[in-house]
Amino acid sequence: MTRKMSRRRFLKISAAVTAATAISGVSCFSSDFDIIIVGGTIFDGSGTAGFPGDIGIRGGKIVAIGDLKDRSAARKIDAAGLVVAPGFIDFHSHSDDELLLGGEAQSKIRQGVTLEVLGQDGGSYAPLNEKMREQMRKRMRNRYDIEIDWTDFQSYFLTLEQRGMICNALSMLGQGTLRECVVGEDDRPATDAEIAEMKRLAAQAFEQGAYGISSGLEYVPGSFASTAEIIEVCKSMNGRGIYSTHMRNEDDTLIDAVQEAIEIARGAGVDLNVSHLKASGRRNWDKLPEVLALLDETRAGGMRVTCDRYPYVAYNTGLASMFPLWSRDGGSEKFVTRLQDPALTDSIRSAVLGKVEKIGGWQSVMISGVSKNPEREKYEGKQFQELTADGGDPFELLVNLVVQEEGGGSMVGFAMSEENTAKVLAYPHCMTASDGSALAESGVLSSGSPHPRAFGTFPRLLGKYVREEQRMPLEDAIRKITSLPAEMLRLTDRGLLKENYHADITIFDPATVTDNATFQHSQQYPSGIPFVLVNGVPVIDGDKFSGALPGKVVRS
Repeated sequence: MTRKMSRRRFLKISAAVTAATAISGVSCFSSDFDIIIVGGTIFDGSGTAGFPGDIGIRGGKIVAIGDLKDRSAARKIDAAGLVVAPGFIDFHSHSDDELLLGGEAQSKIRQGVTLEVLGQDGGSYAPLNEKMREQMRKRMRNRYDIEIDWTDFQSYFLTLEQRGMICNALSMLGQGTLRECVVGEDDRPATDAEIAEMKRLAAQAFEQGAYGISSGLEYVPGSFASTAEIIEVCKSMNGRGIYSTHMRNEDDTLIDAVQEAIEIARGAGVDLNVSHLKASGRRNWDKLPEVLALLDETRAGGMRVTCDRYPYVAYNTGLASMFPLWSRDGGSEKFVTRLQDPALTDSIRSAVLGKVEKIGGWQSVMISGVSKNPEREKYEGKQFQELTADGGDPFELLVNLVVQEEGGGSMVGFAMSEENTAKVLAYPHCMTASDGSALAESGVLSSGSPHPRAFGTFPRLLGKYVREEQRMPLEDAIRKITSLPAEMLRLTDRGLLKENYHADITIFDPATVTDNATFQHSQQYPSGIPFVLVNGVPVIDGDKFSGALPGKVVRS
């Protein structure tokens, strides 16, 4: 039977073919290379200083590095005055659904990101039970007007590739997703049979290409798991994976949380990454040196340990995180019911006000995203203190908003110190990562008032922290976003500019690379990154999106 092709699908394929033809058309058969990048300064991602040289690309791979200016190619890219680096790897990304929108999701590729690591903070897009699949279908239909139908990683990965990918991606397996799939959303221990089923599904996920296990132990239902349960589930990696964790606490009991993360990785015999490492709340800022010393001590004992961090003093999370875990037990419907129970108001208020005090007051809490509702969208980008300046109660506003959002909505919390942020970014074993989604300046991915990290993480590292503040040399900053994450993921053909590696390449101007996104006006692409190649195909070409979608799912 002949399958009809939609107009959208036809245009997508045509754009990709056109881009590929511009590189490797008939002329490539009489040329040495498809593309030569000439005249740039090469920083190969290893942490060594840059050197002048050219790069020859053929068939999506780097095939030559050296003096190639007299060699022939279907196309030459002039990189004079520019840095030529491996494509950036965003080790902590939340573009799990945005990448389904193909060329719409441009905010990461315009930062030089060629590989996004999905499935973070304990939440992945597989495995799904029937209830979870129906919730996912409803969400994707309402948010993006697209139909999906998967329950495992194999089908999810195929869907990503069939819809066309603007960059490469791989995914972790979310411990919270795994627990919800098997145990549900209730706060109770998993039975032995349920743990065995989680381990079976985990093994299946790894067979289908997932990398490691992530956790988000401040979020339900993953937070309901004991340390022993998480260790047992992580043993499904058979000592070959990585445990990447949003720890159980990042403020008052930060040290205990770090020790638990180390215990889990050690007990399971796997590598450890601490997600978005921070000491949150002014009274905890002085704990950072002890945390870094703990990581160093663990590494000295033989474990591979890293952390990641975004270059901002504010975090982004769900409004629900302001409420105590017990109030969120059992899922969103029960959570919303508890918020409306007068008998629970005082205890919930006490817990929320304690959380607000840790952050720094209501002036430090900004609403960043709500559902598409004109009555509530007016709150986006504003702090609770500002919204209640006329004498309103910020706690009541928060509760009413979360109830109207059916447990949803997102916020930004300004709780970290600038000096600590710079110290973590400069820590030798810290990867810079966005903890954000691939969004856009306009269109379906431009709603709300998102955290600027979605648009500015990588140019902010290179501009503010390298060029302006000189917190680290350029070659080390590049290492932190290329070969270091590739090494932790055990990737052997990405993360370096090296012959026979995939031609994922970012070309930027070290003198002008700048993040333009701010908390007040976050939906702004960066400047100073004119070319980004994914698998040898220019996706950002002369500062413009080429229309090509050459990305692939990288499977374990």
